[in-house]
Amino acid sequence: MKNLAYFFYYLKITNWVRLKSHLQFVCKLNNISKMRVLKDMIYCTLKYGTAFHEYFYYGFWQKTPQQRSEYASMGFMYEYQKKMNPPSKREVLADKNKFDVAYQEFVGRGLLNPETASIADIEKFIEGKQKIVLKRSTGGGGKNVKILTGTKINAKNIQLQAIAERFDILEEFVIQHEDLQNLSPNSLNTVRFITQLKMDGSVDIIGASLRMGIYKNTDNLSSGGITCKVNVEKGVIESKGYSFDITQPLCDVHPVSGIKLIGFQIPYWKEVKEMCKRAAAKYPDNRCIGWDVAIKQDGPLLIEGNHDWGARVWQMPAGKGMKTLLEKYV
Repeated sequence: MKNLAYFFYYLKITNWVRLKSHLQFVCKLNNISKMRVLKDMIYCTLKYGTAFHEYFYYGFWQKTPQQRSEYASMGFMYEYQKKMNPPSKREVLADKNKFDVAYQEFVGRGLLNPETASIADIEKFIEGKQKIVLKRSTGGGGKNVKILTGTKINAKNIQLQAIAERFDILEEFVIQHEDLQNLSPNSLNTVRFITQLKMDGSVDIIGASLRMGIYKNTDNLSSGGITCKVNVEKGVIESKGYSFDITQPLCDVHPVSGIKLIGFQIPYWKEVKEMCKRAAAKYPDNRCIGWDVAIKQDGPLLIEGNHDWGARVWQMPAGKGMKTLLEKYV
C-alpha cells in the first residue's frame, strides 16, 4: 500500500516534459515500445517504490529484478531518512542559519544576516571582497542563491535585495582549490560525502561523489551539473560524469576544461574524511547525513549537511544500488 501511495505522489511531482524526453530517448535507442517501458516503469514503482524518473536514471529497463531490488528508491529513502533523521530533530540541518552556528568549527567562512544587519556591518563584511553570496536559509537544489560581483557589491544594494527576495544569509564566496578550479572552472565544485552514525557512536562512510557544474555557476545536478563516484579510501574519481539528463552522453572528460575525470585526485581527502566523521558525531539525533564539502587551497570546509540527501547522486555513477548497505543500520 505504501508504494501505491508513492505512485500517486509521483504523479504530482514528476517533471513530465523531462520524463517524455527520457522515454522517447530510451525507446528509440533500444527499439522498444513506449507502452512496454511505461508498464515496466509503473511496475517498478509499485514493486520497489521507485520514482518515475529513477527508472530512467538507473537504467531499469536493462536491469535484472535482483539488480533493481538493490537500489534505494525515493520511497525507501523517505522512510529510511525519517527513521535516521527524525523530522523533529532536522532543523539544525534544514535551516542554514542554525547549521552555520551549530557546525561553526567546520564552516570556515564569514557569514551575516543581511536582513537584520546594519548598513555599517554589511559594509565592513564586504570590504575588499570581489565576490559575495546571497542565499536563503531554507531550500536547496542550488536554487535561491545569488553570486554578486563588481559594482553590485555595495551595502545598500545588498540589503534591499535581501529584504525584497528574502535572502537571510550573506556569506564569503569560497575560492576553491586550484586543482578543482582547473577541473571545473565555472562553479564551486563540492564533494557529497555520506556518513552513518552507528548506535555505538562510531561513524561509517557510506559513499562519496564529486559534483561539478558545467556552464552554470552551480554544481547541482538539477541545475545541469554532473556527478562522479569517488573512491572513499583514496579520494580518486572512479566513474564517468553522469547528468540528470540521460539524453546527454556520459562524460569521460570535463566538457569545459577537457580534463580526464577518472583518476582525478581530490585534494585534502584525508582531511575531508576526518572533518565529516567529526561533524557526523557532533549531533547524534541525526544519524545519516549527506555533507556538501568545498575544498579551499588550505583545506576542506562544510557548505551544508542534508538530512534528505538524494541517493541518485551516488547510485547513478556507481551503476549499482545502496539499499543493502543502508538496510543493515535499520
